[in-house]
Amino acid sequence: MTKFVYSGPSWAAQSFDTLDGNETNTTNLLELWGLQDIAINTSERGSNFNIQYDKFVDLNLPVIYVSCETLAVFDSDTRYTKSYTDDWYKLWDMRSEVNKANMDKLSKLDNPVAVIGAHTDVSDVPDNVTIIDSSWQNFLRQEAGLDAGYNWGCEILHRHMMLGNFIDFYKNNLLLSKSSKFIIDRIQTQFVIWEKLQQHNLFFGAHPNTRGNELYAKHTKDKVLNFLGL
Repeated sequence: MTKFVYSGPSWAAQSFDTLDGNETNTTNLLELWGLQDIAINTSERGSNFNIQYDKFVDLNLPVIYVSCETLAVFDSDTRYTKSYTDDWYKLWDMRSEVNKANMDKLSKLDNPVAVIGAHTDVSDVPDNVTIIDSSWQNFLRQEAGLDAGYNWGCEILHRHMMLGNFIDFYKNNLLLSKSSKFIIDRIQTQFVIWEKLQQHNLFFGAHPNTRGNELYAKHTKDKVLNFLGL
């Protein structure tokens, strides 16, 4: 009997022991929890909040949402980055507002919803949405002996900036602005963290590897079972 919906991006869909993740022996949190036989699995690579929401909004089931990077909703039109080249702080503010709107949509579903911070940490979660864990990445950072911090899917914005011909702005020296330094530092800091996690055999590229999935599944399983009443 189907008990819930398991939703999310590539982080939810599979482990990555190679950069492209095309190996045949992948796993994911759902399988490691041992709950794949009672779930509808809507997770998929290359997904975003809007795609996932449309998949479960009309299903009369509890939802466990493994978070997508907020800015992934702009994958289909990366030109938006050009609107923020004079003030990247405004892009970060916009990202926060989109995240708040996403969390608000989850809170208005008729059935129980739980969230797991994954590709990005979860924040601004309404009281009626259960937080299984706010940050998979901080769990891995702790396993690696690193300090905790805010984590996000920096490679999404990095790709959008490249696709949006951001290289032109390098040529025009606009990266010398304070806000440009802010966003570049944000991106670089996250990439450095991921490299350190990879060195500790918890990560590969921009995703948790098999070991990173196995450890986190053990860390979250009891809270997942409690949320589902199992």
